[in-house]
Amino acid sequence: MPQIELTDKFCQSAKATSGRKADYFDTIVKGLVLRVSAAGAKSWFVVYGPPAKRSWLKLGSYPEVPLGGDKGARQRARDTRAKVGDGGDPIADKKALAASQTVADMVENYVTRRASTKRSADEIARRLRKNVKDIIGDIKLAELHRRDLTKCIDAVKDRGAHVEANRVFEDLRAMVRWARGRGDLDENLVEGMAKPTETAERDRVLSPDEIKTMWAGLADADMRESTRRVIRLCLVTAQRVGEVSGMMVGELDLDAAQWTIPAARSKNKREHVVPLSAMAVETIRDQLADVKVLAERKGRAVPAFVFPGPGARAAVTGASIPKAIKREEITKRGVTTIIGIAPWTPHDLRRSAATGMEGLGISPFVVGHVLNHVSATKSTVTSRIYARYTYDKEKREAMDLWASRLAGIVAGGADIIPIRARS
Repeated sequence: MPQIELTDKFCQSAKATSGRKADYFDTIVKGLVLRVSAAGAKSWFVVYGPPAKRSWLKLGSYPEVPLGGDKGARQRARDTRAKVGDGGDPIADKKALAASQTVADMVENYVTRRASTKRSADEIARRLRKNVKDIIGDIKLAELHRRDLTKCIDAVKDRGAHVEANRVFEDLRAMVRWARGRGDLDENLVEGMAKPTETAERDRVLSPDEIKTMWAGLADADMRESTRRVIRLCLVTAQRVGEVSGMMVGELDLDAAQWTIPAARSKNKREHVVPLSAMAVETIRDQLADVKVLAERKGRAVPAFVFPGPGARAAVTGASIPKAIKREEITKRGVTTIIGIAPWTPHDLRRSAATGMEGLGISPFVVGHVLNHVSATKSTVTSRIYARYTYDKEKREAMDLWASRLAGIVAGGADIIPIRARS
């Protein structure tokens, strides 16, 4: 029963001895124990009661629950011992809570307390509620088994949504680890579970002829005009579909032909300035005009969203665009097409734009800045901390060149004149 003043450094390096679990008792807070299993897993316990009848209450896992801080192991141990001193029974309370909490409770707690801080919070909430809460939500946490989690993932795979199955698995894994760290679950039920589906990285790039066909076919596609505009802007601006669909009026300076995506909406959590070509500005102005007309007709204020969803209470989600595209899929004589060409996604448009820019002779490094890829913008200490040049001039030239090329493709084809070939 080794006793030691626990520190973060010690907790990080602590190991079990002689191939068995080891318990390290803190000398600062009475009863606090760091248990290290033979496999290296570390858990917090608080021990209380007389020596002949000691009680061990698990407080969470390390490092999910840190040593110090308002919600750390030491404070939890102090609070627990205070309850015992007042005549309480923390273990009985925990069992009662576990007996009452369900998977539905865990999902909602995770969505509110953890997932809400993530950029894709809405999508995580949708996936967990649809694929987990709706299927096993009534199961008590005390009775939850790995087979229940497998049941959720299998249901997604069985409907052919293999990418969605992988994302549900990742959501489940994050949620279970979080719940275990909090002490809501006593074990990591996803430990050792394999990714449900191995998906190949997409490399789909639309050819000029495909772009021309798709662009012309959009006019007759069974979707809202605002959805058509989102799709066009994905190709014109080379930005992510979620960033385009979530565009806010306050992010735009159309007189300066500039769109600033704030860090909160950017995938890499860095503000991103997107120069807008005349084609992009025209598309956005048309959308804003339609939004204003609709607001006036409905007798409501003009929303802050460039692409408002139903009721104008929020922007359309990035997930709704691929679904609208997928609904255009048809199979005839064994050949599947979407709006006249082989199946494609909004991200394929972004990749096609990047490929098209490089085909015009634009430096891959500049294209990386247009795409806001960390590998191009902040990949080294020098670029993260010291190099502050924004490449706005080069990005604008790239966007204008690409828009000119795209206009030529849509109009019937235009020769590519790479930058390096110009006099």
